[in-house]
Amino acid sequence: MRGALSLKDPEAGSIYRAVYVGVALFFAVLFSALFIYQIRGIVLALLLTLLFAIILSAPVNYMARRGVPRGLGVVIVLGALALVFWITGVSIAPVVREQAEQLAEEFPALLAATQNFVQDVQTRFGLEVGFELNMNELMSQAQNLLSMDTLAAAAGLGVSVVTVISMALVIAIGTIYLSISPMPVVNGFVSLFPAGWRPRVREVLSRTYSTVQRWFLGQLTAMIFIGIFSAIALSIIGIQFAVLLGVFSGLISFIPFVGPVISVIPPVLLALVSGDLISAIWVIVAYTAIQQIESNILQPVVMSRAVALHPAVVLFAILIMGTLFGLVGLLLAVPLVAAIQVLVQELWVRRMDEMGEDPDSPPPPGGKDRTKLRKPLARLRRAAAGLLSSGSSGRRENRSGPRRERTPHPPE
Repeated sequence: MRGALSLKDPEAGSIYRAVYVGVALFFAVLFSALFIYQIRGIVLALLLTLLFAIILSAPVNYMARRGVPRGLGVVIVLGALALVFWITGVSIAPVVREQAEQLAEEFPALLAATQNFVQDVQTRFGLEVGFELNMNELMSQAQNLLSMDTLAAAAGLGVSVVTVISMALVIAIGTIYLSISPMPVVNGFVSLFPAGWRPRVREVLSRTYSTVQRWFLGQLTAMIFIGIFSAIALSIIGIQFAVLLGVFSGLISFIPFVGPVISVIPPVLLALVSGDLISAIWVIVAYTAIQQIESNILQPVVMSRAVALHPAVVLFAILIMGTLFGLVGLLLAVPLVAAIQVLVQELWVRRMDEMGEDPDSPPPPGGKDRTKLRKPLARLRRAAAGLLSSGSSGRRENRSGPRRERTPHPPE
């Protein structure tokens, strides 16, 4: 029969091989996912160790390039972090503790005011929604939430507190060892590939490493920015517990897209239960302005060369990682997806691009906006470099005397 595929036909053989490879890859991915789910506690500890080691290695590498031993560099970085945490705690902790105690004292009254506000809205708009807040039940749930067992439940692993503490110690020790001596692990991983592939593997690892570091720098900057300006805005508007809510807004912003929505709910509720609708509107306006400045000005400057992640991909990554690893998985979702995107881009997409040209290839996401932003930033960098070079050349002329003519080099 014409058009029938025969096993002896080379084209048919390639099709069958592709089908077999696809089926084998499907089952390999399926069994790998089941295996990872069974040992998800170990996988979580490994991912956290790698993340913390990459973050800690950035300043350690900087000092190592200037002759500081890596062991001493790790000690200096850890000491600097401890000093920063101590200064932050001394300056902010008393205010946060005072406002937290005040919130605990006024919580029953605020709870009753919230219930009255909700009932008033239901009566005004004719809504028939059963809404009743039990103070005793809420207090018991809050005590359970703040108990030590929550440490285990937060990871979503169903392990004991002792196991969580043991995992934390393992993560801390592993992070320190990887930061002091990362090359044996890197060289061991690279040696698993053929010798001709190893330079490419090192290049991909270097780009993945830089991507995760830029993500952390951008995320830390965004959290500090959102926390400070949220507290300032709430203080100006006149919302109670402004510093406490600002700290909460900064911390919860590490969850993309979901964190900003959660952070605006408490101050809006405080404004509404106090009967000040104008303040609630100003809170929404202030939080929207802060998020817009952080998203459109701060992040492009800090993370100008980081990979762009689609919001839908980030949301599903948060959902998957939160389901597998609980609250800690939310912290790992974005850097893990960014690293996977770099690996896919370098190991697969680039190879596909080398096989031909796509005449209808779409522009990169946000290409026009990034080009508009990149040009003024490039001008600023060139101007700063020109000022620095002119200043340094002027200092050299003052030290060395009259300027001598130099023979121009031919263009390369």
